[in-house]
Amino acid sequence: MSPGRKRDDDRGAALVEFAIIMPLLFLILFGVIEFAIAFNDYQSIRQGARDGARQAVVKDYGTSVSCDIDGSAATAPDNAKKIICTTKDRTGLGNDVRVGLRVTENAPTGFKNDTIKICTVRLVEPVTGLLDPFLEGRPLRTEVEMRVERDVDLVGGTYFEADPSGDWSWC
Repeated sequence: MSPGRKRDDDRGAALVEFAIIMPLLFLILFGVIEFAIAFNDYQSIRQGARDGARQAVVKDYGTSVSCDIDGSAATAPDNAKKIICTTKDRTGLGNDVRVGLRVTENAPTGFKNDTIKICTVRLVEPVTGLLDPFLEGRPLRTEVEMRVERDVDLVGGTYFEADPSGDWSWC
């Protein structure tokens, strides 16, 4: 046998090895892609909640009440709706994000110890489809609570949209 030639019984071994390894490599590759997209969405809802809470505590609610609002938040006062719409807008993810707003009155004669808590949730939507059984419908949740800096003209209360993951008990 010449030195540059393989033995006949090794023919096709590379193809078999490739067929065994590729599903695992594809699973890892698509898993990294799906995780990165979900992490980016989480960062977006986190930043949107932070921005919405910051706007609320300084009494800069925004002007729009025209976003899709459902649940008990649909009957909220206009200022609460403005905060919810501002939060949705700041996430950059559209109306797939659901927002909860809680205004806590800790001081009966003022606002300096009051807090505003904004909770956001969005369900993971897999892109590649390979990991749907593991990721689809899993909630991405975050909450931000800040102390009120200016009199916010909001009566203490809770205004939540319908949580697509079930309930707002985590907030």
